[in-house]
Formats: sequence, structure tokens, C-alpha cells
Amino acid sequence: MDPATPAAVNSAVNILLQSISDENRGMLETTRNLPMCRADAETQTGLLAHVDEYARAVKATLESVQRQLLVKMSALHTEHNKLIPFHRLPVELFARIISEALKPLQSLRWSRPTYTGRLAILCEVCKQWRDVINGTASLWASIDILDPTTITTAAVSRAAGHPLNIIAAPLSLISLADRLPDGLDEFTDTAMALSIRWRSLQIVVPSSEKALAVMNAPAPLLQSLELKALTKFRLPFKKGSILFQGTGPQLRRFGLHGVAIPWGSSLLRGLQYLSVSRLDELSPSCEEILGILRACPGLVELDLYLKLATTGRGRKKETLLTLTELRSLSLSLSTLCALTLLETIRLPSIQSVSLELDCSTDSDGLFTRIIKHTEALFPAVFNEQYALLIKLFGPTGLSWTCEPRRGLYGSGRKFEIKTRSQPVTKTLECLIETLLDRFPTQSIEIYFDCPRYWNFSSVLWVFDGVDCITSILASNCDIDPLFTYMSGSTTYDEWGFPELHGIIAYDCDYSPSHLLRMVEARYGLDEGVESDISDDERELPPPLKWITISHAPGEADEDILGRVKDIMGSDCFEFDEKVGR
Repeated sequence: MDPATPAAVNSAVNILLQSISDENRGMLETTRNLPMCRADAETQTGLLAHVDEYARAVKATLESVQRQLLVKMSALHTEHNKLIPFHRLPVELFARIISEALKPLQSLRWSRPTYTGRLAILCEVCKQWRDVINGTASLWASIDILDPTTITTAAVSRAAGHPLNIIAAPLSLISLADRLPDGLDEFTDTAMALSIRWRSLQIVVPSSEKALAVMNAPAPLLQSLELKALTKFRLPFKKGSILFQGTGPQLRRFGLHGVAIPWGSSLLRGLQYLSVSRLDELSPSCEEILGILRACPGLVELDLYLKLATTGRGRKKETLLTLTELRSLSLSLSTLCALTLLETIRLPSIQSVSLELDCSTDSDGLFTRIIKHTEALFPAVFNEQYALLIKLFGPTGLSWTCEPRRGLYGSGRKFEIKTRSQPVTKTLECLIETLLDRFPTQSIEIYFDCPRYWNFSSVLWVFDGVDCITSILASNCDIDPLFTYMSGSTTYDEWGFPELHGIIAYDCDYSPSHLLRMVEARYGLDEGVESDISDDERELPPPLKWITISHAPGEADEDILGRVKDIMGSDCFEFDEKVGR
């Protein structure tokens, strides 16, 4: 009989219950004879001992029944789980599914749940899962500083010599020691002892001594290294120094954040992914950056955040460099250094471009020349219509972000330009003329996130003639200039933002009368008479689909806002006063 079937369990239970019943009958017979034995103290003592022995036997029998029941139930659960189609998959495929499901957690560094922590939880689902997970070494090949020591120890053991990914650094930059998790020193010691198994290492190095210890550890399997320092420093080893005890790791990904090394080092050769930031005066020069790029012709991603990178005087024209594999380029540089790179490199396979430019030292039209060079990159990033988001942060700062149109946001394609220390009117004019006019967009959103003191009416005229602006968002600013602009003719004798679908304003200063005047004008109504048509014979723009004003400061004028709602309709106008003002 199969021990895992319900019939087998029932049979075992019946036999055990019958045994208990037989023993009860014997004990009852003995108890009936107790009055006859009272005179005999020795007999009475023996009977009491027999009772105690019987009680222990009953207890042992019950415990045995319980254990057998648990065994049978476990066997039934196991048989049931085997019937689940998911559990019939080959072990290798089952493990691959778990690995893919947890992969997003590996990119969420410095946050819980961690990859290994969630893996430990999955072991508790059932015996089948536990056996597969514990028996697949590759699943345990990551240790995270945020995990308890018990999980870290278990992962190192279960990985069974598999190359390890060590995670002890956040994705973002870190500059304050109090943001470091507890146990960094202990975790670093554990990681250092495993250096011969490093496949990737992302770690915070509080000092140059800690960074040198990493560079001097034997790491023959190391492919990815990322060092993040609390303070900026330069490692004192020289070009040609023997690193990693001569084990010669083949780095493919290298990140230096606050850590400078000799820029001609062999570590900066043959890379596919390079990220360098937070070096200030320790930054490589533009010429040194180009030297690194020439040593890494197979680069796939390049991220440089080096605001103080310099370019030599009497800048000579560099030999052109083609990076055929580069997919992602992110630069935060001075305009001169950015221009030098863009003039020199050719990127036929580029998919994502991000430029952050400090124009405070701009001269001789450097910004315009930079945009001319990015114009050549744009068709490689987008070969069809895209969506544009323009953010204005104040009179001298904006971002211009192009992304795939709605429904295609997972493609990884992006084109972004951020500028500061340059009048936004100048920036917008250049971008509209160079990019927007040549590469029409499907839609435009404008986001005003600027100081309240700034009257952005001086910028709105730049958008005259741009007819694909679909929505405007504003926060923490004075939005009256927008209402005024949309109430009358622009320099093109058309409505301001003629294709606008809606406005969302959060915590913005505004005048209800300006809002009403704009709505009445666009709906062809005189200010005081709802049914009169305006004398303006121009064709009215399409009605606004929505206006949302939330968290609004000040007292609401219910009469004026009520009229706005009457004109637009209750489904198109939403107002929410500021809470707790």
C-alpha cells in the first residue's frame, strides 16, 4: 500500500486508536480491583506505579500517532505538489524562472527586499522549491550588505565556489558617512576574504587605504568593479603598477566615483561600460578622456560626470574616433569639453543620449555648435515620432527630454539635454530651430517648476507657432502669465497654445479672474455675459479637456470658480484648496 495515500493514513490511525482502546480496558479492570487491594500497601504502591507507567505509555502512543500523522501529511503534500504543472519542469528551467523573476531586485541596490533575502523567503514555499533553490549554486552567487549575517553565510556556502557578485554600494552617489549601513567594515572584511571568487564588486571605500586594498587583492575572475568614495582622493599607484597581485582580471565594467587613478592605467583598456564622476579638480582632462576612449573601442555605455574636466589651451583638432558599439552616452561637462568630444567621436549605433551642460563659461556660440553636433545623433536615436517634455527650472535652467511615444517606453531610447547658467529663451530658440523644426514631435508637455518670483511670460513667446503642445504642468510658481498668454493673440496672431488639451497646477499662485478671463476668451464668451460670442472673428481653439488646480494657496473665490466650472463642465474643471494653510 502506498504510504502517502489517504487509505494508508486511515488504516494507521485505526490501528493506533484500537491499541489505545485495548489499553484503556485493561486499566479499567485494574481500577475496579483497587478496593480489594487497599489493605495491602505494597500492592497499592505497585498499582500506582502501574498507573504512572500506563500514563507514560499513553503519552508516548499519542506522540507516535502525531509524528506518523505529520509524516503522512507531509507525504501527501509532496505528492500533491508533484502534480502541479510548474513543478514538473526540469530543474534547470525551474531555477532559470526563479532567477529571471528576481532579477529586478539586483538593480535595486541599497534597498530591501534584497535579492538574496527574497531568495531565502522562496525557500519556505515548499520542499520542492527549497530543494531546487538550495541545490542551484548560481542562484546564491550574490551577497548584499543589507542581508543578515546568517543569509550571507548561507549564500556563500550554497554558491559552492561559484563566482560571486558583491553588493556594498548604493546606485546613487554617497557623500555622508551616516548614510552608510551598519556593519560595513565587517561586510568588507568578508568580501575581501572572498576576492578570488569576485565576479563583480560594488563597494564603498571610506579611504584610499581601503581602495588600495581592493586593488591589491587577488581577483582572477573579476569582470565588474565599482568604487564609491565618501571623499575625493587619488590612488597613489603608478602607471604600470602590478594590481590584483598579478592575477590579471579582465574588467568589462568599471566605475570610479570620487576615486581617481592614473588615466593611462591598464585597467582603462578594453572596457564595455565606463562611469566616472565626482572628481572635481582630480578629473581627467578632455585629452585624457579621449585617450581612454581610444583604448576602449568596444564601449557600450559611457557615463562621465566631470564638471571640472579641462581642455588644453590652443586646442588642436583630434583624430576622429568611431565607437561602433556605443549605445548609451551620458555627459555632464563644460561646454568646451563636451564640444571637443562630440566633434571627435562618431556613434553609429547610439540609442540614448544625455547631455548636462554648464554654460557659465560659454563663449563663441559653443552651445549652438554642440546642438548642431547632437542634431546628427538624433536620427539614430529616433527614426519615428516621439514625445517631448520640456521642464523649466528658472530663468537659466531647463531640460529637453525626448522619449518614445506612449506605449513604447520600454525601448530604452532617450534623448535629453539639460542646461544651466544660460537664459532659457536662448536655449529654447536654439533647440526649437535645430531639433524640433527638423524632427517633428507627436506631442509636447511643458512643466514649469520654477521660483515664484520669476515671471515666465518672457519665455512663452518662444512657443509661438509650435502647435503640438498638449498639456502644461506647473508647480510652486505664479501661473498667471500663462493664463494671460492664452487669452489673446500671440505674435503669430493665433491663440497661445492652440492645441493645448489641459493644465495641471499644483501649489501655484494665481488670480481667479485671470483664469476666468482665459476660459471665457477661448470659449468665445464676453467676460460678463455667458451667452455672448466674442467680437474676435478668429477661429476658436478646441475646448480645453481639463484644468486641475490643486493644493492652491489663498482663499478661493467660489463665484468665479463656479463660473469656470459652468463654462467648462464639472468633468473638466477640478479645484482643491490647500490643506492646513
